[in-house]
Amino acid sequence: MVPILILYTIILVFIAFLGARRVSSVSDFFVARKRASTFAVTGSLVATILGGSAIVGAIDAGPDLGGASAWFMIVGVVGLLSLRPFVKRAYDHGRYTLPDLIENFYGKSPRVVASIVIPVAWTGIVAAQIIAAAKLLQGFMPVDYSVAAIVSTAVFVGYTVAGGQISILRTDFFQAALIIIGLVLLGVFTYLHGLNFTFEVTAPKQFPFNENFGILELFVLLLTYGTTFTAGPDIFSRLFCARDDATATRSLLLAAVILLPIAGIIGFLSYYGASLEGGSGARIMQISVQVLPAFLLPIIAISLLSVVLSSADTTLLSSSIILCELLKKKKGDGQEKVQSLALARGMILVNGLLAMAIALYFNDIIGTLLLALAVYAGAFTVPILWGLLGFRSKPRYVIAAITSGGILALIGKLSSTVAELPANTALFSDALLILAFVVNGALLYLGRTKA
Repeated sequence: MVPILILYTIILVFIAFLGARRVSSVSDFFVARKRASTFAVTGSLVATILGGSAIVGAIDAGPDLGGASAWFMIVGVVGLLSLRPFVKRAYDHGRYTLPDLIENFYGKSPRVVASIVIPVAWTGIVAAQIIAAAKLLQGFMPVDYSVAAIVSTAVFVGYTVAGGQISILRTDFFQAALIIIGLVLLGVFTYLHGLNFTFEVTAPKQFPFNENFGILELFVLLLTYGTTFTAGPDIFSRLFCARDDATATRSLLLAAVILLPIAGIIGFLSYYGASLEGGSGARIMQISVQVLPAFLLPIIAISLLSVVLSSADTTLLSSSIILCELLKKKKGDGQEKVQSLALARGMILVNGLLAMAIALYFNDIIGTLLLALAVYAGAFTVPILWGLLGFRSKPRYVIAAITSGGILALIGKLSSTVAELPANTALFSDALLILAFVVNGALLYLGRTKA
């Protein structure tokens, strides 16, 4: 198993090295020269979305949610399809990152706020991927969690620093194929194994709803998780690499078609895995060891490692580019110089180390993910959709909306983790999360101006 994983890592590094040789400007590093094909963008979207949080975290949540874990991916598909009418407008107004859109919609001051808040939130997303990677490595080999986290960080930070977007697009397509193959194989063998398995423990944890996941939970998940597929920086960073808006639109629709059946596989694996006793590694690895023939385990190991790396690299690059654009000095005549590339690579390294530090102190994948996404969604979903719909607001109202929405979402999400609070804390938490969107929208409406 270990030699195969080492070989796989060498292949990824080699691909990254080939990509690094083609990087000669900021445009190459940030958006792969805006020349990516439909297959490249689709593969990158699928690989990015099928991250460690979406698969490893969802299946780890099986004991609590069971088959309802499928909703994580389903609401993601809904979010992608909701972006479809706005792809052309987003592509025309965007350059490298999501704050480019915000500046075009509302001015420079809201962009500065976005360029600070988004990387902070996205560091939590990167940390969630590192946690997932470390848990997977623990399932592959007898290694301490902290060592596994450090090794995982070194791999994806290394090849992201080397080739930027060009390397990521190349590795993502390769990794997307491996992820899909691995999930389909695991789903088939789990189903065959489950024909003789009694689901007594997991029976209450059915899809679509069960005692731990109802309509209110679905609504909150759609707001705080699904909307990030409509207005998230990673999604836009993929679309901005496309050669034109038609390519971006086709890629978005293809990704949604591919992801929907995968949601079913994830839900089934969560439902099945709920009956297994918890261990030090990821629950999906426990399922793999139980149902798969020994000769298929290396394929699953590579597939699951791809799950984490393919999402971590994109998330890391997205937040680093945003910070780089904020900090870099303006060059005369629009020239992009070597210093900008050095700054971008430096920001990737710093962000990766910060995320690793978070991952070393926390090991709850879904908790870390949903906290970061809730803050982002509460702050930015409404302003981005408001702008894409053609509405405009005064900068100070936009800043107030971003700030208040993010703070309310943060308080709401943190309140659900305080064990000493009363049993109805979950309802209070959900109310605050919903209020974040209401207040955000109200402030934008109050400050509206003519487009």
